[in-house]
Amino acid sequence: MKLLTLARDLQRRKARERQHRFVAEGVRTVEALLASGWSVEGMLVTAALREQERGRALVAAAEGRGIAVAVVSDAELESAADTDSPQGVLAVAPIPERALRAPEGPSSRFLVLDALQDPGNVGTVIRTAAALGVTATVALPGTVDLWNAKVVRSTMGALFVHPTLPMSWEAFADFAATHAVPVWAADTDGVPLDQVTTGSLPAHLALVVSNEGAGLSAQLSAAVTSRVAIRMAPGIESLNVAVATGILLHALRIG
Repeated sequence: MKLLTLARDLQRRKARERQHRFVAEGVRTVEALLASGWSVEGMLVTAALREQERGRALVAAAEGRGIAVAVVSDAELESAADTDSPQGVLAVAPIPERALRAPEGPSSRFLVLDALQDPGNVGTVIRTAAALGVTATVALPGTVDLWNAKVVRSTMGALFVHPTLPMSWEAFADFAATHAVPVWAADTDGVPLDQVTTGSLPAHLALVVSNEGAGLSAQLSAAVTSRVAIRMAPGIESLNVAVATGILLHALRIG
């Protein structure tokens, strides 16, 4: 079966990059993918899924859009899935072409991911950025593939509606300079957030968050114009990057 073979192949990052496709797993993720209106190449479902009301609705929605739906065994679906329990469904879809757009309106916020390697954290960060009104999220080299199945699943559908794209630091730095977007970074040695007043926040801003262990790369460290930190209780050195990003984005947003 061509779709099953393709889905198995897409477990590998190189295959996703070569095929320009990704896999969405699980009922909620596939529902969000269909709701986004994105092109979907096909779906694999188990017989058990078609016996559930929610599963039947999902299949009907796909077939209503002319999307091919193939019934496979539980073992076949698991062979193509990243998770041990893919909930009886996965979909294959083209990776969309996305470009970073110039800031629009009186204010904007960009999030820059610097070498974040845990897919669950990256998915949660993207979901948080979408919830807090971030304009776009950029993944620098060294960050996990945005179309890794666990990243896709962890965003809970946010990846389908929030502009998120890979980009080199040089390209983003050029974008920021062209559009007068100051670049700040999260850093434990930075200015505590409670000392940053709303009135001092720039209208347009990019925030860089980095790998918890490695910190900012030397290249980025030399380029950022300001550093901010979350004040923590004695004895606590750091926060999970997804938690820290949520706190920082909430504090630095305007409006």
